[in-house]
Amino acid sequence: MKLSTFLPDGSNNRTVWITAAAVSLLLLGLVVAQIDWRAARAMASRIDWGLLGIALVLLFFEGVFAAARIALFTGQLGRFAGSLQANAWYVILLVMLPARLGEVAAIFVFERFLEMKRGAAAISIIAQRLYDVMVLSVLFFIALLGLAGPLSQAWLAIAALAVIGIAVAVLYYLGNLLTGAFLLMRRAGLHHGGLTRQGAHLLLQARLWSRQAGARQSVVLGGLGLTFLKWVSNLSALVLLLMALHLPISFFQAMSVSAAYNFLAVIPLQTIGGIGVGEAGLTLLLVVNGLTASDAASASIMLRIVIILFPFLFWAVVMSCLRLRKAGLA
Repeated sequence: MKLSTFLPDGSNNRTVWITAAAVSLLLLGLVVAQIDWRAARAMASRIDWGLLGIALVLLFFEGVFAAARIALFTGQLGRFAGSLQANAWYVILLVMLPARLGEVAAIFVFERFLEMKRGAAAISIIAQRLYDVMVLSVLFFIALLGLAGPLSQAWLAIAALAVIGIAVAVLYYLGNLLTGAFLLMRRAGLHHGGLTRQGAHLLLQARLWSRQAGARQSVVLGGLGLTFLKWVSNLSALVLLLMALHLPISFFQAMSVSAAYNFLAVIPLQTIGGIGVGEAGLTLLLVVNGLTASDAASASIMLRIVIILFPFLFWAVVMSCLRLRKAGLA
């Protein structure tokens, strides 16, 4: 199957690709310029390959939990293979496309493998991102609580509750918010003709999904559970990757860095698959936690190589397993 099958309109725009490549190269160049290559080689020679292997296994678990959540949110728990295939393509698109187009392309992936209408696919992706923000924020604040003093812990707890409250409110009133958006379009006369009519149609599809699937108690509780397992797997893998490099940081520091690094993924910079902004952000986070600029830059490049290459490994394993399963059933 060709990658172009899932590309949204405008993804082949030359200006978008050139701008994204330029920003990625600029940020990546700034990070590379900080590296002391002799120290970097010494760091690479000390890598704990056992911890690296365990981290890769945990990243595979993250992919499986993410696929299970997709199956839950699309009402296709009985067709887990399709959700696994959809997630395999999704993670590939995220690291290959510029300007967060991977999230848009995921709509076409869900349409292709899960037979979802585009509006329902779009809102299910948005809902999953809200679950991600809520659970990741909690884990991030837990990590910070391990580093903070008593007074700071109180403020961090308040901030965590505020984030959770906002996310829960948006999820609970998602159907009402979509209804309000559609009514505003009608009142403004934007639901007639062309692109705006298509937008109104997508809003109705999204509202239908949020009321029929997204608001069910089983989906909410299952979504929270799977999101928690997904992020525990992800953060544990990142902590192990940092430990595999023998960096002089504590467990709670590694956990807070890992959680903060994941938040960098939502920064809407025009880069290709987050290349550049991920390395620069991770370098800054490690410097804040006491590493030299050279060690931080070296560690961020090594860790990012694993993170960028893993989606291709995950895709290859999933596609191979599905091919073997199909051959066995034939």
